[in-house]
Amino acid sequence: MTKEEARKHIKHAREIGLIHLIGRNKLDTIWLDAKPGFKLLTICNCCPCCCLWRILPNTSSKISDKVKKMPGVSVEINYDMCIGCGTCTNDVCFVNAIRMVNGKPVINEDCRGCGRCADVCPVGAIEIKIENKEFIEETIQRISSIVDVT
Repeated sequence: MTKEEARKHIKHAREIGLIHLIGRNKLDTIWLDAKPGFKLLTICNCCPCCCLWRILPNTSSKISDKVKKMPGVSVEINYDMCIGCGTCTNDVCFVNAIRMVNGKPVINEDCRGCGRCADVCPVGAIEIKIENKEFIEETIQRISSIVDVT
């Protein structure tokens, strides 16, 4: 797959509401028979057919705590813009971290920063913020020590 094909695939996945995750899933080393497992880094788009992470709200914290929000990422609601429609809470969040309280959405500590709520907000009242502007480059450098990301 070329870089352009990969970008197109990721764009399509986002457009249809899938959630991008990157990490090491020990089960992938088994079903993909990938050895050595410590070198395998997977990108998952959490499709409903096979994604174990989609069941996070129904698992123990011992398992669900393995999926973390990226450091320095926050999801913020601009209540002056919010119209209280609830679109962001309608089966959007894969960890059920956003709920309506007194007619307004509230994001709890379970939020993993996936951005789905921001994607579906019809008025753009939800924003994903990255505090460290170098975070993406730093992450690429860190991952590059494990796998070839070129």
